[in-house]
Amino acid sequence: MVKEKSLVNNIEEKIKNVIIKNNLIQNNDVIVVGVSGGPDSMCLLDILYNLRKSIKEEYGIDYTLVVAHVNHMIRKESKAEKIYVENFCKERDISFFYKEENVVQNAKKNHMSEETYGRNIRYNFFEEVKQKTSAKKIAVAHNLDDNVETILLNLIRGSGLKGLIGMSYNTNNIIRPLLDIEKKDILMYNELRNLNPCFDKTNTQDIYKRNKVRLNLIPTLKNEYNSNIMENIIRMKHILELDEDFLEKYTKKVLNESIIENSKEYIKFNFSNMLNEHESIKLRYIRELISMRIGNVEGVENIHILDILKLLENNITKKKYILGSKFTILILKKNTAIIY
Repeated sequence: MVKEKSLVNNIEEKIKNVIIKNNLIQNNDVIVVGVSGGPDSMCLLDILYNLRKSIKEEYGIDYTLVVAHVNHMIRKESKAEKIYVENFCKERDISFFYKEENVVQNAKKNHMSEETYGRNIRYNFFEEVKQKTSAKKIAVAHNLDDNVETILLNLIRGSGLKGLIGMSYNTNNIIRPLLDIEKKDILMYNELRNLNPCFDKTNTQDIYKRNKVRLNLIPTLKNEYNSNIMENIIRMKHILELDEDFLEKYTKKVLNESIIENSKEYIKFNFSNMLNEHESIKLRYIRELISMRIGNVEGVENIHILDILKLLENNITKKKYILGSKFTILILKKNTAIIY
């Protein structure tokens, strides 16, 4: 019994350290916890609930939890999962928000995969609950195994450096306190805490790409190539994070030094310093410039970035590059351009 209590405490302490070290929660935060009722999300909810007292006592950080649960209406067990999560919340006086939507039907209507449509529905609902409750954060239960799967999927897709880093502890106030915890430890925690979570049997079927990576690719890599493949991938992630951090900060420095005027309508910049940089920095500079102007780089592909670089390198006055209704880049005079 003492050993079991120690294992639970070790997991909780590890997650508390992640929260504090990465500044995931601030005092008086309201946190929306995405809870499916499965092992990962129940582990997350139980730990965040249990840690409130010690985090307040040790660090003066108090926070409130609210739960958001989405029923995709795919499996007959979904109703029972809703009741399970709702009862868990009632027993602990945690506000519970619920949404159901026929993902299979609506994914077809919108010409999307069930996986993508379901994810969009979940995160849109989490954001809706966040606004409704004046919450600051959305907590999701991604763990170490999930991160390895994400990195491998990104590698298969031909991702750049950011994709090979996988998920972070905090992305636009979506926090992932379990990111250092292996699935086997989550399952052990559930068992020792008698949580009796729900199990989604579709997770054991190789019907989605992620499931195929989890069920087929990773076991093959472990058995045939390297039994420590998970640890090695995470080690690679941490090395690449340092490289990405340096490159991102250096690119922002080059870009900020080049800006002449930044208004609501346009950004005027002198790109002469960028032209002397390595091509890696040039491409990052253009992405960062676009992101600064329109808020993101969604729908901006690598071929667009390369075309813009060619425009700037040719440096011909009055020449422009237009990407639909997203933005236009116009060369005003040698080394000076505007994006609007």
